[in-house]
Amino acid sequence: MEKSLKLYGMFMLAAIILPMTIACNSNDVEESDVFDINQAYGTWMCIQSTDTYQSTSLDGLLVGAEITINKGGTYSSTASSFGHTGTYYYKGNQITAKSSSGDTFVVTVSIKGDKMNWKGTASTGVSFRYVFQRESAK
Repeated sequence: MEKSLKLYGMFMLAAIILPMTIACNSNDVEESDVFDINQAYGTWMCIQSTDTYQSTSLDGLLVGAEITINKGGTYSSTASSFGHTGTYYYKGNQITAKSSSGDTFVVTVSIKGDKMNWKGTASTGVSFRYVFQRESAK
């Protein structure tokens, strides 16, 4: 009987710990992804966007806008929300940028093939998710 209780207790502990371990591991991979900044250099067109401000979301606002990420920590954009020009630095998979108009935004970046995904927040209070398609590399 005592052996059965021990076995049952170990089984229950494993049933609780295993899903938690798997969940933690998948989050760790996402959060610790480091992209190669060299992959980001070039011009990208926004093909999907969702901007959210004070619980109101707007889809497609930036679709068609371009951003060019230059070597040396500068960017230019056709989107006024990015300030047309600015500077950036990166660490891990995050880019922190400051536009020439003084606004800042922090973006978690992932790049797969010719697609770049952004998830971030701006100093204006807007949170956003963008998908970009590579137009040209630098």
